[in-house]
Amino acid sequence: MNKFIKIIICISIICSALPLAACETQYLGGSRDTRWEKDLNYLQNALPQKHVDAFSKISENNFNSEMENLKNYISKLNDDEITAEIYRITASLGDSHTSAYKKPDHVYPFEFYYFKDGIYVINTTTQYKRALYGKLLKIGDMDVEKVKEHILPLIVKDNYAMIKKSLPKYLMNADILHGLKIVNPAKSTVFTFKDIHGNIFDLKVNSQSAEDFKNKFIAAGKPDSSYPLYRQKSNLNYWYEYVENKKLLYFKYNKCEEEENESMEDFTNKMLKFMNTHPVDKFVIDMRDNPGGSDKYMNPIIQWIKSNKLNNKDRLFVITGRATFSSVLINLVQLRDETNVSFVGEETSGKPNHFGAVRTFDLPNSKISIQYSTQFNRISRDNDNTFSPDKIVEISIEDYINKRDPVLNYITNK
Repeated sequence: MNKFIKIIICISIICSALPLAACETQYLGGSRDTRWEKDLNYLQNALPQKHVDAFSKISENNFNSEMENLKNYISKLNDDEITAEIYRITASLGDSHTSAYKKPDHVYPFEFYYFKDGIYVINTTTQYKRALYGKLLKIGDMDVEKVKEHILPLIVKDNYAMIKKSLPKYLMNADILHGLKIVNPAKSTVFTFKDIHGNIFDLKVNSQSAEDFKNKFIAAGKPDSSYPLYRQKSNLNYWYEYVENKKLLYFKYNKCEEEENESMEDFTNKMLKFMNTHPVDKFVIDMRDNPGGSDKYMNPIIQWIKSNKLNNKDRLFVITGRATFSSVLINLVQLRDETNVSFVGEETSGKPNHFGAVRTFDLPNSKISIQYSTQFNRISRDNDNTFSPDKIVEISIEDYINKRDPVLNYITNK
């Protein structure tokens, strides 16, 4: 590329950015109500322009009507209520890769998980340790089913797995719960639980600053070897372990991104070399916690599988779960179509055909982050709203407490 062409390209990029920058300054400042109105105007204009197909699930008229209605109520709503409405309207586009997010100022010190028989606390602080492993029954005067009804409009409900994945995050967000008129974070809130012995009890809980609250959790350290494999080394994007007594190679694929200290290519070569030089009766690829990234990293592994004796439904297994999302679905479809694999676990929150190539922008005043899609990926001949494994195996609260993995146990005993 010659120097003249480079100059022209640079000028074009700068010029295209100038109107946007100039436009953004027009949306800054003013009174509280004016700032919110400017943010909503910015969202109303920017999201449809930036999104690859904003109105595939909702009409443009409907979207604009919702935005205008919210603007009319600015003076009657508090900041948390407006934020919750922005979450809801953004979710109404029906694209699970398009969402609004604001880091909460106040949280409740609980980590929840949606098990097959309810929502339980899986981590908390010493102050509220009685709630650990308790089943959530009520928040304030509202039973958990009613709480779920209030939260669901903020979630893109592609499938039930998406609800199970997303809903627990809102239950600890005191700002959003306030915006939904469930709690008042300025006051203590009564949470009602049922413990593992069936006893029902109330806890009066104060919201806390979101800064560093997780460092105070009871289980703040890294799970050691006493934990099941899937709960170990969650800080790594990929790792493997050889279970010698089972002749099983377990490959945990947490994220489709390269590690700083070991490229995916080097890791793949090391893992495949190990399998070529050791007796391996079963190869397990665990993608249950993989939110996506780049699908390209799995291609060498898939090609190796296709010509290997492990390419057999009784020897090759892929674990899926509610957190399996986005571009990793491309790898699931590849494995389904090109290998003889058995899928085990939960249905995925991600859809095989999905929006993606995500980018973000911030609303000028509130700094609420808006994530949006810039392309649509059609990778499957079917238009299923989830990827269903061949065998559904779910984890119970008893499994979690006793550090069992029924999914891997099913595979090893098969």
